[in-house]
Amino acid sequence: MAFKDLFATKFRAPWASFFASAENREEIAGQLEELLLLADIALPVVERIMANIAKKAKNRDGKEETLELLRQELLAVFAGQRRSSLAAGEKNVILLVGVNGSGKTTSAAKLARYYQDRGQRVLLAAGDTFRAAGSSQLGLWGEKLGIPVVSGERGADPGSVIFNAMQSWASKDLDLLVIDTAGRMQSKENLMRELEKITKIIGKFSSRQPAETWLVLDASTGQNALVQAEKFREFSGINGLLLAKLDGSAKGGGVISIAAQMRLPVLFVGTGEGPGDLWEFDAGEFVDSLLAG
Repeated sequence: MAFKDLFATKFRAPWASFFASAENREEIAGQLEELLLLADIALPVVERIMANIAKKAKNRDGKEETLELLRQELLAVFAGQRRSSLAAGEKNVILLVGVNGSGKTTSAAKLARYYQDRGQRVLLAAGDTFRAAGSSQLGLWGEKLGIPVVSGERGADPGSVIFNAMQSWASKDLDLLVIDTAGRMQSKENLMRELEKITKIIGKFSSRQPAETWLVLDASTGQNALVQAEKFREFSGINGLLLAKLDGSAKGGGVISIAAQMRLPVLFVGTGEGPGDLWEFDAGEFVDSLLAG
């Protein structure tokens, strides 16, 4: 994962001033807390991190020691997170859900490319029949990548599109079906109920599917991300996160907040608009990139 330069101006640069000033433990702790908050880590998470560091610091007042304790705390946020459970040689379905504008369609195309590059035969389903450009956008991606796309007319029942896609996936020599769905606000219960319908349609073809249901989140999403996750988990059983739009404009700390508060694994990160701009999330590399001086 090439996180290296993403946070050079947003998070990493302030470490220089952190090491250049503050001498005693209180000053170090105060500056560190400020840095974490400025990095867009949520206050409850920062408070928990700082409390744990204070317990472990004892007589160690140095900044280097404090930084290592911070690294341990940030890694602990991601401890135990699983990788994608898609098994090679088995047929699987990935269902992508999320609010409007989160980056689901582009993420669906990136995932298709990712697994295609690893030898899987992939099918895309354009379940976004509400947005004018929903099906056509995914169709263009499919043409570009050489991946077939099952779609429907604008305004068509998304359930019918999913049904047709599942038929193709089940009957043809295909390994993976990636399903894009329409963006929906978590507060609109009728739209959320539609996700239940889609999940049931998938389940009729195989009780083990969808193998993965991932919430696609804009990486700059704030505290509303937790509300989104709770609702989408209720109606679609999400079991992982894909962070989209994590580029140079992101502070980076938001990823820490999401992982700490949602208790869901971060599986993939999208860092650009190109089909290859998708990376399997690596907690160690991510934390090291945040703390690099």
